[in-house]
Amino acid sequence: MPQSPTAHDPNDIQEFNLDAVAGILQDEKLDYRIDEHDGEKVIRTGFINAAISFILLDGSLTMEAMWRGAPSTDAAAQVLAATNEWNLTQFAPTIRFFELNEGTLAINALRHVVVSAGMSHNQVGSYVMSSIESVVQCFEWLEQQFPDLVTWKDEHHDH
Repeated sequence: MPQSPTAHDPNDIQEFNLDAVAGILQDEKLDYRIDEHDGEKVIRTGFINAAISFILLDGSLTMEAMWRGAPSTDAAAQVLAATNEWNLTQFAPTIRFFELNEGTLAINALRHVVVSAGMSHNQVGSYVMSSIESVVQCFEWLEQQFPDLVTWKDEHHDH
């Protein structure tokens, strides 16, 4: 039976719009909010140990996540070793660190996908959910590397 003209095939490539990310988060029953940063729309979500953002820049959808742990600049060598190990042994996300403010480092995760040719609903869903899953895995790994920096308790942990 042919589909009606109003039916939407989740595999059809559509022009990408950041609202597609919000739709996936809503479908997955994940809390999110829509903000603006430097004139660009940003979709934010997260967990107790991570702040996750999705933004459309220069034809690419970027996911950036900030880890809640805050190493001191004195731990820069250990943080460098940990980020290097992760990036050499894992496909995604790429992690990096930088000085957040005097004496404190921040560790964040990045992932990009080019969307200038459009994406299907299923492609957006796969990208968003695999990005979130990879961040969860990465940040759990960071918590094992730096247990003294874990100052929070996740009451919703499934393990």
